[in-house]
Amino acid sequence: MNINKIIIDISEKNHIRLTHQRKKVIEILISNSNRHVSAEDIYTLIKDKDDNIGLATIYRTIKILEDKGILIRHDFGNGEAKYEFVMKEKEKHDHLICKQCGKIIEMAGILPENLNQKVLKEKGFYCKEFHLIIYGYCDECNNVRVNQSVHSKVKY
Repeated sequence: MNINKIIIDISEKNHIRLTHQRKKVIEILISNSNRHVSAEDIYTLIKDKDDNIGLATIYRTIKILEDKGILIRHDFGNGEAKYEFVMKEKEKHDHLICKQCGKIIEMAGILPENLNQKVLKEKGFYCKEFHLIIYGYCDECNNVRVNQSVHSKVKY
């Protein structure tokens, strides 16, 4: 399925009027669906293609897509909202975030599938949704940290 067909399907199924600007934003989101992007990232990627779309238009389009459930907004603790394009075939996943470089790693299967039912049964709490975020260091940054730690203990 090509990107134009996906964009048209999204707009028709969600009753979104498809302007040129919205089409460009959705196109960027689809072509970057393997990562989490901010509004500023989208703006930069659109500008790289010489399209003249303002940041305010991007924010309005993001809000529409988020309200329709096409985008998921994440707050990974750095003060910048990141968005993830929702694809039906993509399974529920959680996030590992490197405190050094900011890399976001998706990881499925950390939490049990029946967590909602377990929380309801054990705590009497209806869990509507949940997201697990684990902060630490990716392999690359952890190796640098370990090497720096070893070198700082060596006296010359």
